[in-house]
Amino acid sequence: MTTSLKPINSQSGREEFQSKDSIFKDKNLLIVVTITMIAIMPLFSISPVLSTIATGLNISSTQSGLIMAAYLIPVALGTPIFGVLADKFGFKKIIIPSLLIFALGGILSAFAPNFRSLVEGRILQGLGGASLEALVLAIIGSLYGGKKLTAAMALNAGAIGVGSTIYPILGGVLASLNWRYPFALSLLAIPVALLVSLKLRLPKRQKNTEKFQLGSYVKNILKSINNRNVLMLFFAVITLFMVEFGAFYTFTPVFAGEKLGASSAVIGMVLTTNALSLTVFSFFVTLFAHKVSEIKLIQISFVIFAVALCIIPTVNSIPMLVIPCVLIGLVEALAFPSLQSSIAKLAPQEYRSGFMSLNVTIQAIGRAIGPVFAGILFGISGIAAVCFIGAAVTVISIAIFSLFINVKSRKA
Repeated sequence: MTTSLKPINSQSGREEFQSKDSIFKDKNLLIVVTITMIAIMPLFSISPVLSTIATGLNISSTQSGLIMAAYLIPVALGTPIFGVLADKFGFKKIIIPSLLIFALGGILSAFAPNFRSLVEGRILQGLGGASLEALVLAIIGSLYGGKKLTAAMALNAGAIGVGSTIYPILGGVLASLNWRYPFALSLLAIPVALLVSLKLRLPKRQKNTEKFQLGSYVKNILKSINNRNVLMLFFAVITLFMVEFGAFYTFTPVFAGEKLGASSAVIGMVLTTNALSLTVFSFFVTLFAHKVSEIKLIQISFVIFAVALCIIPTVNSIPMLVIPCVLIGLVEALAFPSLQSSIAKLAPQEYRSGFMSLNVTIQAIGRAIGPVFAGILFGISGIAAVCFIGAAVTVISIAIFSLFINVKSRKA
């Protein structure tokens, strides 16, 4: 029995919130995008300046890695929990306190008198940030449908590209003045929380007369996931993040430094072309998403990804490395919004936050295991094994995806 990629969530209450004008003028979406910019801040503003922080606190490089782990671990553990809470209490009742806790954790980190206090501040900030990415995706899924949903997801992906371009620069400039200053950027979460509270308009939630029961909730979530198209989309998500974070984000910089002789500054500049590419191509996906199906965009992106990975081991100069970086930015611009919008369309309205939180958790699993497998391959046979096997996994995965996905989706 085949399943359809047809949306199973209700459209009720959504239409009045969809702007008739360009999606770029939609105030609701622009507010949601500011939440995304807050969510990615602790990664892209802090990771490039870890060595400066380590010097300021007189700690080792190994200890500096705990500064990132202290944020990422509560994010990974808290995401599904906050997804459940958002489905029970509503988006705003979770996301506004989350933004305020995020800001508080950042300020405590900035004023930390020692390493332990800094780690504690980052843990608190991670608890605040745990809900943000998943709830952004769930809110977009609540506000938009059809091709407008894909366009909205593309604009959100473009915001990630912008953030991953400007935050490292901004973090670096602030850290050059004082290692504490990049953490103060977290204060921006306070006006965003105020904006969400006063200006963000969301569809009214359907009242559920039944008492909330966690067991029934989890059972219904699992029942919703037991759908061939959902499973194939999650399979594509974990494959993309696993290969991308293993082959590209982790070991391509190592390859550039060890084999091409690039400095850290040069490697950072090269990787910036990836973020710029994501930003630019996301803009075009936003404009032209209505012309191509999400499934087709996913298939195209995986093919381009395999090609880009095969190019990396053949590169013999830094300028040539820009080519696969730009191509992978294109891959992200095509794949991210297409996967997220396809998953959001299949998310039941009453379980949307939990559904999208599971999606974000799967992304986190891919990010975590990708570098581990890639590290084993790199130790055996260098960047060639990492990239060529990564390309093979990508091709096999999209073949399986294409074989089992049902492309008879409803025209939006």
